[in-house]
Amino acid sequence: MKTYLVVLSVLILNLVQGQDGRREDINLITDEIDSSLELTTKEFDAVEVCQTPFDGGGIITIKHNEQELKMVKEEIGLSFGRVTTCIYFDNGKPIKLIESEENFPMNHDESGFDYTVLNQVFKATFWIYNWNMDEMDVVREGKRISSDGTCSIYEYSPLIELGERLMKE
Repeated sequence: MKTYLVVLSVLILNLVQGQDGRREDINLITDEIDSSLELTTKEFDAVEVCQTPFDGGGIITIKHNEQELKMVKEEIGLSFGRVTTCIYFDNGKPIKLIESEENFPMNHDESGFDYTVLNQVFKATFWIYNWNMDEMDVVREGKRISSDGTCSIYEYSPLIELGERLMKE
């Protein structure tokens, strides 16, 4: 019994360390995408592109090289705050996804929102090891207050398709 527990503990430790190593590999790739001066960066007005009147406006940013999309980021301003989704790619497949919700606090006299401050209330980070097989690690911080989302990676497919389309413009 003691040997069984030792073997099980070693397997669990290796699994956890393996996941951390995979996360670090992905983080290195995404850090390189963020800092690369060789990638083309384009920004688009989200209201114009999505043909949706977001009350706080919005920006869609993409980064790409000649062959493939490397990053698409959507920042949407809403009356309650901002929702941001950022997807990173390697070899044409999503490898990391970050979604966050930031909210404006209420004024002390409850007369409305304090538009000078944004507080992050929710963040989900997905390290995607295999997009097609839904193999990933997810870390969630906080709780959504005003935005919707299931944190299912497939709900992000329209944004991926949009990024690929915008890359060609």
